[in-house]
Amino acid sequence: MKRCFTVLLVIVILTTSLISCSNESFDHKGKTGSGDTLSDQIAEEKGILSKDDAEALVYNQLNDEEKQNCTIDFYKEEGTKYFIRVYETVNGNEKVKKKYTVDFHTEEIQQIQ
Repeated sequence: MKRCFTVLLVIVILTTSLISCSNESFDHKGKTGSGDTLSDQIAEEKGILSKDDAEALVYNQLNDEEKQNCTIDFYKEEGTKYFIRVYETVNGNEKVKKKYTVDFHTEEIQQIQ
């Protein structure tokens, strides 16, 4: 009986510690925002547009077919602009279809190719 009580007590302690650890991770996620990347956090501190948000702005410029078939990727930062490429897959190879710049202060989007 004493052994059963000890095992039960250990299980309760382990379960409680596991639950408290998971609650801490949820609290931390709430403070930083769910899904925030390091780029998002740095951009927020600087008061500028993040690379991920710039990609989302370019995505919104695409038509429905391009949204289904193309991939968008940040490839460099120069001055106050992010350079974003839109890729499409042709015969198993990714080829650059369009190039955009996004000013991270004004959120101005410009297609350069």
